[in-house]
Amino acid sequence: MNSNPGTQIGPVIKTRELEIDLGGKVLNFTVVANSEEILPHTLPDGESPVWVELWPSALALARWYWQGEDLTGKKVLELGAGLGLPGIVAALKGAWVIQTDYIPAAVELARQNALKNGAAANMVQQVADWRQFNIQEKFHIITGSDFIYQPLNHPYLEQIFNNNLLPGGKLVIAEYGRVDALRFLQFLEQQGWQVEQQIWPVEQGGYTYKIKIFQLQK
Repeated sequence: MNSNPGTQIGPVIKTRELEIDLGGKVLNFTVVANSEEILPHTLPDGESPVWVELWPSALALARWYWQGEDLTGKKVLELGAGLGLPGIVAALKGAWVIQTDYIPAAVELARQNALKNGAAANMVQQVADWRQFNIQEKFHIITGSDFIYQPLNHPYLEQIFNNNLLPGGKLVIAEYGRVDALRFLQFLEQQGWQVEQQIWPVEQGGYTYKIKIFQLQK
């Protein structure tokens, strides 16, 4: 696959195939081969094209879903899906999943990965802007990895959490540990959310990342 990375100005996307071990399950995934060339370029709105990389937090969240409870009958909303790994694993565990991302090229690659791994029947992918979020459906789980670290997005995310989560539902968020992300979680706790945290180590590039997975409920 060679394509322009959504609205990005910069190198053309090149892809490669990657085997991802979830612990008892291996997925064949299409990932961006030249992410190091693309990441230094910015989108027209000033954002970095971070979706082109398969980050440790996404791997941790995917493994958490795979090794966790059956999700049959659950509806899941993934925010900032990027390449689509955690949401695809949730679908493989039985959930009905809507994957969203701001970047059309990310949404298309997530769609291809869902098809490749037999998850497409349980999910849809769509472009979505948190500032003008147009999904009215409510979900048992709202999830994502490395998507709560920008303070400018916090008011929009809080609104989505309040509007789109079913009563008794939960947020499941994987985060490396950025200061602004942790401050947002503290703010949500002050707003009445109950917060639980687990550490999921992920080895990548010779380094062990201690990814935090948060579950929040009201």
